[in-house]
Amino acid sequence: MVLVELVGVAALAVGGYLCHAGWRELRTVYHVLRGDPHPVRELDGYTGPVEVEGTAAADEAGTVTAPFTGSECLAYTYEVAELRSSGKSSSWHTLDEGAAGVDFLVDDGTGRVRVDPDGADLRLGEHSVRVSPGTELPDRLAEYVAATDAVDEQDRTVNLLVTELHVGNEQRFTERRLDVGESVYVYGQARRGDAPDWGSDRVDAVLGAGPGAPVFVVSDTGERATAWRFARAGLWRAGLGAVVLLLALLGLASLLLS
Repeated sequence: MVLVELVGVAALAVGGYLCHAGWRELRTVYHVLRGDPHPVRELDGYTGPVEVEGTAAADEAGTVTAPFTGSECLAYTYEVAELRSSGKSSSWHTLDEGAAGVDFLVDDGTGRVRVDPDGADLRLGEHSVRVSPGTELPDRLAEYVAATDAVDEQDRTVNLLVTELHVGNEQRFTERRLDVGESVYVYGQARRGDAPDWGSDRVDAVLGAGPGAPVFVVSDTGERATAWRFARAGLWRAGLGAVVLLLALLGLASLLLS
């Protein structure tokens, strides 16, 4: 009986966590859709929460190099996961992940504004490569694996005399980038930055994280598509969490009434 009660309490905790995670994603949808993007030219001297959309361009900071493709970009996230099996089930386990970026500009045709991506929730298009055990890695991935303690190359073999059997786990290398020239949407807090040069179409505001903005989002698509990305992630988490919570409450209630 005690074990069943513990399982019920654990299910309550899991359901509560999923509902909270889903609510956070859906809260971002509300903030993204409650207003419209501002023309950049109106941000000169502006402070406070604001959203803009336009084309991403490099600033004085230049670009960063994405780890798996070597692409020069403005911001990226990456993840390495391994497919592990247990009995009849299998699931992906994250081995390494990270993010980086540099200050960049958003150009909407009315002006340009600088964005500091530090602390942003980056929602960017995904580029994935899956590598089967025994497959030789491309040079760039091989260099990354050799330099990363958390990730091992899955190139082991077992000699069966008549053939060799490749053993190990399938790996997935995922890279998400904001490239120069891509469409970009930003919701964050505007603060005063350095004054632009005389005749420049850059405004003096800098968009970034701040206490005045409920969220800080950088996405490589438009406003509505960005909202859908968050909604899709929030709905399945909140829905699954609600189901788990309901089943846990029904199970615990039946125990108390029996």
